[in-house]
This record gives sequence, structure tokens and C-alpha cells, in this order.
Amino acid sequence: MQDDIQTVVAKNIKAIRKRKRISQDRLAELAGLNRVHLYRLESGKQSMTLRTLKLIADTLGVKVQDLIGDV
Repeated sequence: MQDDIQTVVAKNIKAIRKRKRISQDRLAELAGLNRVHLYRLESGKQSMTLRTLKLIADTLGVKVQDLIGDV
């Protein structure tokens, strides 16, 4: 189940980022994250803390719920 949630959140982050036409490098810079760390989060290879989830949501200008979806 955790893998499913992680995959959904990762896909949502990537989709919203692309829809807003923000590169991974730029999102990482704006959020104060390492680009490799963001890549691993977006690809579902690494889980994230709630703090990181909130930071990404705020940086993208969306609610945490938008990243979580209906999981």
C-alpha cells in the first residue's frame, strides 16, 4: 500500500510540475531541495516526509491534497 501511495504522489508531483512548465531543476531550486533528491521523489524511488510534501505543494502553488489525490 505504501508503494501505491508513493507512486501516486510521485506521478502527481511530476504532472503538476509539467503542467506548470517548471523544470525539475527549477522546482528543486525554488523548494530548496537537491535536484537528485527531487528526481528520486518524482520517480517514486524514495519516500518523502510530510514536511517535504508540504514544501513541494507550496512551491507548486497547490494543496497537499492535490499531490495526494484520492489514495
